[in-house]
Amino acid sequence: MSLLAGAGTQECFAQAVQAPTLGAAATYGLLTISGNLDNTGSTTAIVGDIGTGQGTVTGFEPIMYTGELHNPASEDAIKGVSDAYSYLAEDVVGGTAHGTTLGSETLTKGVYVLNGSSTLTGDLILDGQGDADALFIIKVAGALSTTTPSNVRLINSTSWENVFWHVTGTVSLGADTRFRGTIVANDDITLLANAVLQGRALTQAGDITLSSNTVTTSQVYLPVELTSFTAERRGEQALLRWSTATERNNVYFAVQSSSDGLKYTTIGKVKGQGTTSMSHVYAWTDTRADRYPAGVIYYRLAQVDTDSSKHYSPVRTITAAPLAGLQVQVYPSPSQLPCSLRINAKQAGSATLRLTDGLGRLVAQHQHQLLAGSNWLPLEEATTLAPGVYQVQVQQGAVRQTVRLVRE
Repeated sequence: MSLLAGAGTQECFAQAVQAPTLGAAATYGLLTISGNLDNTGSTTAIVGDIGTGQGTVTGFEPIMYTGELHNPASEDAIKGVSDAYSYLAEDVVGGTAHGTTLGSETLTKGVYVLNGSSTLTGDLILDGQGDADALFIIKVAGALSTTTPSNVRLINSTSWENVFWHVTGTVSLGADTRFRGTIVANDDITLLANAVLQGRALTQAGDITLSSNTVTTSQVYLPVELTSFTAERRGEQALLRWSTATERNNVYFAVQSSSDGLKYTTIGKVKGQGTTSMSHVYAWTDTRADRYPAGVIYYRLAQVDTDSSKHYSPVRTITAAPLAGLQVQVYPSPSQLPCSLRINAKQAGSATLRLTDGLGRLVAQHQHQLLAGSNWLPLEEATTLAPGVYQVQVQQGAVRQTVRLVRE
């Protein structure tokens, strides 16, 4: 039933409505105007900026996001979220009434109104019918949740950038959900274990909570629809498993590893299925997981197309062999950007950090309390350093490690 006054059709209405303008918020994968950002998963990966206008940010290591962390977020970004929410709430009126259950259906472009808290179950297919500008606005007057697993699938030229979810309540993406579009909410947004969002999670007043999730603002994430990717330590080996829902022009997967999360080496190849709409399961074993000196091993997949182009999966990690003492790494180096230290400590305790220049002169020195295992420390002095080569020394008791820092 059309709720648009007059005799206009849903198609005409959709053509008249425009997408909201996000402004500076468009670069964000995660942004809350007033709330906290909290991540409890070790394999979370964000393609885009993250930030909060007023709140805390916890659990996001620098390797987990490709953009910048903004705390507080800029006034322009905050205005972008506020304006988008107001536009979807007040200016986009009418549309097609829809029940409060989504899924097991196909929708074409238009505005859909769900008058109450709603649930997505199964596959919701958004069909652009060959129109790359097809706009989908789904307005939920209440909370939105998805069951496990649920999927928003885009077909026939639909772009996630033209899909908007206006939610007046909380949003909860269930475990293993594959969701697409920009969420503009007014309350908490929660992504449960291994949920994937191709789009943005933006809220006016609520916390954003993640647990081993992928959020990407990239238009093309993978020509392969990756439904899972895990890494598991087994003695001196690491077992990697992944599965796909669909594949397009997939020649092979290059399995890549890294000891620092920055420089990756291809250590194996697994043949793909070309083009298929059937699901497939893959496995590969790293038989030499004991060869890495660091306390953490990073794994990713490079999916290679028939035209030799590559697309990368989220990063997965495992713990390497027991630490002999301290392992110290600096990120990024060389760089002009702010730097951080990753320190893997065999045991908790006080440590001394010393920063010296190329002539051995002391630039900075301070104490830190390390936890057993992985520690991330911002190297705040690095932002004021002149270009050159510096030494960063970390000493805990009788154990000492020194790494080089290059400023460009």
